[in-house]
Amino acid sequence: MKNLVSIFAGHDSNITFYNVEKNEYHLIEIERLVKKRYFRLHVDNDIEYQKETLRKCVEIAESEWGIKNDYETVLICSDGFLEFDCREIFNTDNVTTVASHHQTHAVAAFHLSPFKEALILSYDGGGDDGHFNIYSANQSGVKLLNKIKSDFGGGYLLCGSLIREVAEKSRHQLALSGKLMGLCGYGKVISEFVPAFEEFFFDRDYEKLSNWTNLPFKNIDDPWKNPLENWVFEGQYGYDIAATAQAGFEDAFFSILDKYDTNVPLILTGGCALNVLVNEKVKEYHDRQVFVPPNPHDGSLSLGHIFTYKKPTNQVNITYSGLPLLDRDKLDDYIKRYDAKKVSKKDIANLIKCGKIVGLVYGDSEVGPRALGNRSIVCDPNIIDMKDILNSKVKFREWYRPFAPFCKEEDAPLYFDSPNFNNLEFMSYAPRVKDEFLEKLPSITHIDNTARLQTVTEKSHSHFYELLTEFGKLSETNVLLNTSFNIRGYPILSTIEDAIYALENTEMDHVVIDDYLFTL
Repeated sequence: MKNLVSIFAGHDSNITFYNVEKNEYHLIEIERLVKKRYFRLHVDNDIEYQKETLRKCVEIAESEWGIKNDYETVLICSDGFLEFDCREIFNTDNVTTVASHHQTHAVAAFHLSPFKEALILSYDGGGDDGHFNIYSANQSGVKLLNKIKSDFGGGYLLCGSLIREVAEKSRHQLALSGKLMGLCGYGKVISEFVPAFEEFFFDRDYEKLSNWTNLPFKNIDDPWKNPLENWVFEGQYGYDIAATAQAGFEDAFFSILDKYDTNVPLILTGGCALNVLVNEKVKEYHDRQVFVPPNPHDGSLSLGHIFTYKKPTNQVNITYSGLPLLDRDKLDDYIKRYDAKKVSKKDIANLIKCGKIVGLVYGDSEVGPRALGNRSIVCDPNIIDMKDILNSKVKFREWYRPFAPFCKEEDAPLYFDSPNFNNLEFMSYAPRVKDEFLEKLPSITHIDNTARLQTVTEKSHSHFYELLTEFGKLSETNVLLNTSFNIRGYPILSTIEDAIYALENTEMDHVVIDDYLFTL
């Protein structure tokens, strides 16, 4: 068998390479290559640019991972088509499509999970096989059980579009959902509106929602023309609408999940599985094993397509198999130019304890939308105004958006409350910060006293684990704040040049690249 390659060209475009000799998978989220958030390869770009981008991906696969341009098959995701014959780019005799949108979500998540069998819920803004599909999975395969007529992803996005603080400064409509999730903690649920919002996630009838609640929506006839212009609510009432939308979303979700057997392990995937509040409530309400992959959004589709074509024999770990530093060959030049010094984790911990903000870059990047240590900005969450400093002076984003903590897996029960501490490697849940640490960890504690926690072990992330070991010798609380290494409007970085740009153009204090400390 030869190597395989799979392409999804829709929003959050991605390409996965499979090295058959090494049994390794490498996934490129193309937005990080072209420096455009939510990048869509097809439709938005002319064919020559599409070809140029894919040629660059082929070059990276060959130079960085030893995957030669000689493929058994090129897989094209069913709703992420290409408008040209990709054999112009890829050396292959076979180009095919073998799976649909939610099927690939489900297959990707199942083979990333530790489970031998599972119930899988895949839900998002929709693909060529629906919006909310339910599957059973075991070693024989993944089988469709049900399709739910709904649009949780699109409906949640439109709810975000109603609120000024979510929509006004957004550059892309796909940013609205994550911001709505952050803002809803500041609001109080308007209980009489919850049934209307719950139904909205099934029928996405914007006009009916407006009439039912008697809320004065704009753009009734076509809210999708430009969702960034839909907002009508602001301030506390806007926050209350956000909280109400989240409550309706949760009620709608559990009205489906609660109909299924709770004795089977559960996998959540699709873009809506990024909703950490729902995921945490699943743990609270159901005594069962739960798994959310690091890339439940459309960034997983090319991977799931390869898994469908060639089923893995063992659990796959894709977490740190993303883009390498594309200008790594220039590292020595940067070290000389900035007189960068080799430092230890003890040195970095001391800088953080002194209140410094440090960008960290190690190895190949994380796969998925959340920084997990290889492209991270870290600092001390004990500093009371650190959240505001990061939002205003480094990340340049909205004041209400929370930051995530990370700690050692064994320490998580000391600082956080949750029914269990499984599957916290990918920031997929929002456990509560324990009462005794609310004031001690102010910059990672959200307004609702939750935190999107990541836990690490020496095996899962040795750099983070060693940094925590050293920080724990200096601090009363051995928890650090982690946010993605990018600035507003740009995806997580993939070059040394961009790391240094962030250092020079924000109030970040230091950048560490493979343990070399850069300081202006």
